[in-house]
Amino acid sequence: MNMPPSSNLPAQYVDSLVTHRSEIALLAVAAVALVLAAGGMRRRAGADGGSSGGSSGGSSGGPGGSGLAGMGSREPPARRVLRMGFGCLWIVDGLLQAQSAMPRQFVPMVIEPALSGQPGWLRHIGRIGVNLWTAHTVTTDAFTVFVQVAIGLAILLGGEGAMARLGLSVSIVWGVTVWVLGEGMGGLVAKNATWLSGAPGSAALYVAGAVVLLAFPRRSWEDGRATRWLSAAVAGFWILGALVEGLPWEGLWSKGPLAVAFASAAGNPQPGFLSAPITAASHLAASDPRLVNAVALVAMAALGLGLLVGRARRAWLVACLVWLGAIWWVGMDFGVVGGTGTDPNSAIPVALFVVAVMVSMRPSRVRAADTPDVLPVDSPRPGLVPLAPASTRSLASWWIITAAAVAAIWTAVPVIGDLPAAASTPAVETAALVDSGGIAQIPAHPPAPSFRLVDQYGRPRSLASWRGKVIFLSFLDPVCYETCPVVAEELAQVASLLAARTQRVEFVAINANPTFRSPATLRAFDAEHSLTSLDNWAFLTGSKAALERVWAAYGAPSLAPQVGMVAHSLLVYVIGPDGQEVAVTQATGDPGTKLEISYANMFADQAGKLLPRA
Repeated sequence: MNMPPSSNLPAQYVDSLVTHRSEIALLAVAAVALVLAAGGMRRRAGADGGSSGGSSGGSSGGPGGSGLAGMGSREPPARRVLRMGFGCLWIVDGLLQAQSAMPRQFVPMVIEPALSGQPGWLRHIGRIGVNLWTAHTVTTDAFTVFVQVAIGLAILLGGEGAMARLGLSVSIVWGVTVWVLGEGMGGLVAKNATWLSGAPGSAALYVAGAVVLLAFPRRSWEDGRATRWLSAAVAGFWILGALVEGLPWEGLWSKGPLAVAFASAAGNPQPGFLSAPITAASHLAASDPRLVNAVALVAMAALGLGLLVGRARRAWLVACLVWLGAIWWVGMDFGVVGGTGTDPNSAIPVALFVVAVMVSMRPSRVRAADTPDVLPVDSPRPGLVPLAPASTRSLASWWIITAAAVAAIWTAVPVIGDLPAAASTPAVETAALVDSGGIAQIPAHPPAPSFRLVDQYGRPRSLASWRGKVIFLSFLDPVCYETCPVVAEELAQVASLLAARTQRVEFVAINANPTFRSPATLRAFDAEHSLTSLDNWAFLTGSKAALERVWAAYGAPSLAPQVGMVAHSLLVYVIGPDGQEVAVTQATGDPGTKLEISYANMFADQAGKLLPRA
C-alpha cells in the first residue's frame, strides 16, 4: 500500500494559495510605494525650480510649506537617523523573511536552535509559536513578512506624526514577541551568552530604539539631552557586555562556546574571503579561548568607560563603529548569510545608536544669530524648499501603510484561528512535522499485516509476539551507511524518551536488503550504532521470499542493491497495542542532531497518545 496523504496537506494547499496571492499583494504595495515616491520627487523638483524666485508659495500647505512653521517642523537630525534607520531595518527583516527557504526551515534552523537549552517555561511559550508555524507554514511566514514591512513603512513614512508613533508602538509588541520566540530572549537566560555573536538579540535593540523615539520629546533632541542619554546607554551596553563576557558560569573562558559560535558562522554558504577570518577566529578560540575572551572583554570595557569618562568622545564613537564592524563580520557573519538569516543581527542597531550620537555632535548649519526672531509671513526664505502639500503626502503614506496592514491581517486570519489549538497542543517537535508532513493517521485502523521472521539473535518472531505493546515498525538496511544510521539514531532517541515505559513499547525493524540477510550482519549493525543496549529493540530478517512478502504488505519495496546498499522505503508505522495500524510517517534520512531529536519527540508524543496514563 502507498503511504496515506499527510494529515496537514489541506492546510499546506491553502498555504500555497495564500503565498502566491500574498506575493502579488506585496509586489502591489511595493509598486504603489515606488510610484508615489517618484511623484513626490517630481513635485520636489518642481518646488526647487519655483523657489528660486524667493516666493514663499505653498505657505498655505500647512506644516509642509514654508515659513517658521515649516522650519520648526524639521525633525532633529539624530532622531531622523534613528527613525529612518529602524524603519529600513524592519523592511529589510520583512524581505529576509520572504526568502524561499523560510517556510520549511524557519522552525528547525531559527526557532529550535534559539529555544535549545532554554528554561522549560521559555520552551513552553515557544512551543505555541512553533505549533502555529507548523499548522500553516507558508501563511504564517507571509503574515510575518507583511507585519514587518508594514511596521517599517509606518516608521519610515510617518515622520514625527501619529503614523510613526503607531508603527513604533506595534514594533514594541512585535519585537518582544520575536525576541522571546525567535531569539530565545537573546540567549540571556541560558549559558554561553556572548555579545560577540549577537546577545542580547537584535529584536531587543529594535524595541529599545522604539522606546527611545517614543519617550523623548522633540525638545530633548533639540537641546541634546536625548543623545547624551543615548551615549550613556551605549556605554552601558558595552560595560554590560563585558560583564557578561567575564562571568565564569557562562563558560566563555573554556574551550567550546566561542569556537562553536565562530565555526557555525563560518559554515554558512558564502565566498571564501568572507569565511576565512571567521574560520581563523574559530581556530584561535578553540586553541586559546581565554585570550579571545579577554580581548573581547577588555575591548568592550574600554569602549564603555571611554564613552562615559573619556574626553575625545567622537574618537570613542568611531572606535565603537570599528569594533561593531569587526564583530558583525567575525562574530555574526553579517547576520543575513546562509539563506535563513532573519535580520542583520545586533551590530547594526547598535551602530544606529552610535551614528545618531555622532550626528548630534555636528554643528548646525544655520546659526541662531542669522535668523530673526520673527519673520513676515510673505518674506522669502532662502534655502527652504517647499515639498508637496502635507495633506497629499499624508494621504499617500496612509494608503501604503493601510495596504500592507490589510495584507498582514488577511494572512493572519487562519493563523489566529489556530491559536487556541496551538496553545493547548502538547510538546510536538515541529521540525519533524515540517520536514515529513507529520504523522498521518490511518483511517479505520486496519489490522497490521502479520509476518513470521527471525530476529538478530536467530529467534523466531511474529507480529503477535508484541501484542499489547505500541510498535514502531521501520525498514532498515544493515549495510547502509547513509540514511539508515540516521533512522536508527532517531529510534534510539525515542527509546530514551520512553525509557520509563520500556515494557509497553517495542521498536521493530525489518531488514530491507535482500542480499545481506544473516542475523550476524544485523548484530553488527546494532553494535555499530549502539542499539545492543536496548531491551525493546528487534531487527528482523528471513528468507528473500519472506522479506519480499512483508515489504509488499507494508508498501515498502526494496530496489536493486547499489554497492551493497539498497534503495528502500523510510516509512515508519505506528501499530497500536491491539495490533492495528494507527499511523504512518516518513523518517528522515537527513543527518543533524536537532532534526533527529525532533523526530524522536514526534514519535514519543504519538506513543504517549496510545499508551494508558501511568
